[in-house]
Amino acid sequence: MRRLLLTACAVALAPFIALVPAPAAAQAPPATPPPLATPAKPAPRAINKLPTIDMFELANGLRVAVLRTDAAPVVSVQLWYRAGSKDEPRNRRGSAHMFEHMMFKGTRNVRSESHAQFISGVGGYVNAQTDEDATHYINTLPADYLDFAIKLEAERMRNLLFRPDMIATEREVVKEEIRQQENSPIAKGFLRFLEVAFSKHPYAWTAGGNLRDLDATTPEDLKRFYDAYYQPNNALLVVVGKTTTEAVKAAAERHFGALAKAPPPPRPAAEAVEPLQTAKRREVVEPGQIGLALVGFHIPPAKHKDVYALQVASIILGAGESSRLKLRLKATDPKTKRPIALDGGMESIVREDPGMAIALGAYLDAPQGDAIEAAIFDELGKLGAKGPTPDELRKAKNQVQSGFVFSLENAQGLAQAIGRSWILTGDPGMFMRDVDEIEKIKAADVQRVVKQYMTPSLATVVIIPPKGVAAPPPAAKAPPATPAAPAKKGAN
Repeated sequence: MRRLLLTACAVALAPFIALVPAPAAAQAPPATPPPLATPAKPAPRAINKLPTIDMFELANGLRVAVLRTDAAPVVSVQLWYRAGSKDEPRNRRGSAHMFEHMMFKGTRNVRSESHAQFISGVGGYVNAQTDEDATHYINTLPADYLDFAIKLEAERMRNLLFRPDMIATEREVVKEEIRQQENSPIAKGFLRFLEVAFSKHPYAWTAGGNLRDLDATTPEDLKRFYDAYYQPNNALLVVVGKTTTEAVKAAAERHFGALAKAPPPPRPAAEAVEPLQTAKRREVVEPGQIGLALVGFHIPPAKHKDVYALQVASIILGAGESSRLKLRLKATDPKTKRPIALDGGMESIVREDPGMAIALGAYLDAPQGDAIEAAIFDELGKLGAKGPTPDELRKAKNQVQSGFVFSLENAQGLAQAIGRSWILTGDPGMFMRDVDEIEKIKAADVQRVVKQYMTPSLATVVIIPPKGVAAPPPAAKAPPATPAAPAKKGAN
C-alpha cells in the first residue's frame, strides 16, 4: 500500500525532481553524412505543447485539477490530503500512516475492503501512499466509471468508521511494516541520520511510524486527526484521463458538494521551524549489519529557486554509475587494492519545508568510514571549486527530463505529478513550468549552490560502523543552534 522512503539515499528521485523537463534528442543527421563524422551532441528536445490543467474550487474549499488525455480510455482519480507525518503529534508518530490502511476498512455506506473490490471488479487499480508531507489515494480505472470512483472517495472523506477491532488489526499491520524497516541497516541508518539532522522539525521522523507511539494511539486520537485533516478544504481532487472538465465538475459537485467546510487544520511543523545549522554535526552511532557513512546538508523548500540547481548538483555527484561519487567510492584504492566503498550515491530530498541533500557510502571494514567521509567532502569541494563540465550538466538535465516525457503518456503518473506539485508548491501546474526552469540552469548555478549549501561546516555526518566495531561513548550535546531566518520565497 505504500512506498517507504527508506532506500539507499532515502528515496528514489522525489516526484518534484523526477517529473521535470524534457530529455535531449539527437540532432537529425544530414542526408549524406560525411565519412567518420563525429556524432552530434544531444540537443534539448522541445515539448511543443504541454497538456492543460483546468482548475476549479467548490464552495466548501475542495480544489479540483483536471487534465484531459485521450491516450487510453482510462482515468486516474486521486485524492491528495495535506496530512503527512509532519502533521502528527510528536507522541503519536504513525497516525498519518494508519489512515492509509484504515480508509479501505469500511465507511457508513461501504463495507470493509469493498472500495478496493469495487474498483478491481471493473478492471481498475487502487493504491495509497503516505509520506512526510501528504497522504494520497489512487483509483485508476476505465473512464466510464469516473463518477463511481469520485463517489467512493467522497464517501470515505467524512464517513470512515472507527471500529476498535479494525483499528487494533491495522495497528499491527503498520507495526509489522516498521519491524521490517528495522531489519534494514540502511533504513535504520537513515532514521538515525534524520534524528541528528533535525533537532526540532518533524522531518526528524518518517511516515513509517513508531512502535511505542502506535501502541499509545487510541481510536479517539485517530478520530481527532481524521476530523482535522480529512476535510474538503484540506484536499485536492485530481482527475487525469479520457474525460472532460464538465464531467468532473458535475461529479465533484454531486458527491463532495454537500460536505461542510472545516476550520483550517493545525500545522505542527509551522511551530517547529528547524533552527539554522551553524556548525558541523558528527555522530558515530551503534554498529549495524553493514557500515554506513551519511553526509547531509539542509536545503531550501521546494518553492525556492535554488532547488533546481541543487537537484542537478546531486545528480552529478551521486546518481548513476558514472556520477562523481559512484566513480570515486567504487574505484580501487592504490594502497588497499580495494574499493573505498561497496556502493554510494547522493540524493536531494525535496520537501514542502526545507529538506536535505544526503550522500551515502556503504562499507564493511571500520577504517573505510573515515575514508568515505573524506572522499565525499573532497568531491563536493571539487564541484564547488570548478563547477560541472558541459557534458555533466547536459547529462544531469537529461536524466530528470526523461521522466517528464514518460509521465505525459501515463494518466496515473501525471495525476501524481499534479498532486505532488500542489503539495510541494501550492500550485498543481508548477511542475510543468519547471520544464523551462531546469533548462536554464548553468554550470555557475551548480557551482554556487554547492559552495553555499554543501560546505563541511554545515554538514551533518552520521557514521554507523559495521558490527564488531564498538561505538564510542556519546558525545556532549552541541549548544543550541541560532534560529533560522524566514525562508526565502520564490518559485522561479
